[in-house]
Amino acid sequence: MSNDHHRNRSVEKKIRFTPEEWQQASAILDQVREYRPMSLNEFVCQSVLGKQITLIAVPLDYTKMEVQVNKIGVNVNQIAHRVNAQDYATLEEVSKVKAELAEVHRLVGEAWKKFNEQQDR
Repeated sequence: MSNDHHRNRSVEKKIRFTPEEWQQASAILDQVREYRPMSLNEFVCQSVLGKQITLIAVPLDYTKMEVQVNKIGVNVNQIAHRVNAQDYATLEEVSKVKAELAEVHRLVGEAWKKFNEQQDR
């Protein structure tokens, strides 16, 4: 491979699974991937080397997030419609979208804070 000089892991090995073993390993990897992205390579290396794979669930209020994102979408559509029809948007409309974006930013910030707190434990 031409990019091997950029990699820390330069030794490449093939592994083989029975269909049953692969089904079991694949199911475990799918569970891990529900919480964080992980390649098969990373999963196998951590498993073989006895490293603990920690799953951390981030409590994110998807309902609140969805409501906020939908509000933003409605307002952006209203602004786009007005700009296309009249060549302007009101300051109130733009301010409303900015406030809703700030709320989404706050919710995502809360989720990251909880995630980092769980990782520190």
